[in-house]
Amino acid sequence: MKTIKKGTFIALLFLLVSVFALGVSITDVTGTSLNISTPPKRIVACVPSDSEMLFDLGLGDKVVGVNDWANYPEAVTQIEKIGGSPLNIEKIISLKPDVVLANAGLVPQEIEKMRELGLVVLAINPTDLDSTLETYLLVGKAFGVEVEAQQLVSELTHRQTKILPLEKKPRVFVEIWNDPLMTSGKGSLWDSLIEKAGGENIGALAQGAYPVFSIEELIKQDPDLIILTNFNLEEAKNRPGYTILKDRLIEVDPSLYTYPTKRLWAGLENLYEIFQKIQ
Repeated sequence: MKTIKKGTFIALLFLLVSVFALGVSITDVTGTSLNISTPPKRIVACVPSDSEMLFDLGLGDKVVGVNDWANYPEAVTQIEKIGGSPLNIEKIISLKPDVVLANAGLVPQEIEKMRELGLVVLAINPTDLDSTLETYLLVGKAFGVEVEAQQLVSELTHRQTKILPLEKKPRVFVEIWNDPLMTSGKGSLWDSLIEKAGGENIGALAQGAYPVFSIEELIKQDPDLIILTNFNLEEAKNRPGYTILKDRLIEVDPSLYTYPTKRLWAGLENLYEIFQKIQ
């Protein structure tokens, strides 16, 4: 075996150090090009799903700041808080993050402000199952856990292959709020989940991601299933207008359907089981 000359070895070592120092070049969902040192040692997560996603990728020990409302996994409750809505940008700066992870769909103005103040911000915007997978890969690449991200995406994709076509496509209405009656329309996580689980989302008939829906229109649409997301089954059963629909009401744990993280796949599987039972 040939011996590497000392000069050659030093040159190779210098090249490796230089590559590491350059970090990783990323273009985020805002079209902003970033160069991120890999791996960052201090990360601030702006919204609850941001911090959950970081924990999903094994980066929990790098998270130094989370949203006031972050409560999953349990470990986030012990991390420094950065405000809820609005975010406390002064607090974020004081935590001296290498990178801030921020949802562009939820905190767009804060992203702009933080960048103006010199913070490195990786903007993401997962809105459905597919874009959540893409976001895991982006975050994994940016934060030096690309292999872990690919493994997680592979696992979640495999779970999704077990969702088989149903004989009958159930017509589903999701109640996000009861007064006014609000549902999930096109572009919402629920819409993505219902479609992937083999159902038809009645809320998609209205305009917007979270439209107001009249009880008269709901009765006219004659849903096979009404999903309640606020632990209000007893109230809904006795609500004027819902009386004739009360045998179609079902209550679910909203945490499985609210955040664009791997918990969505548990929600998808649960929804598929519900749909199977009403075939």
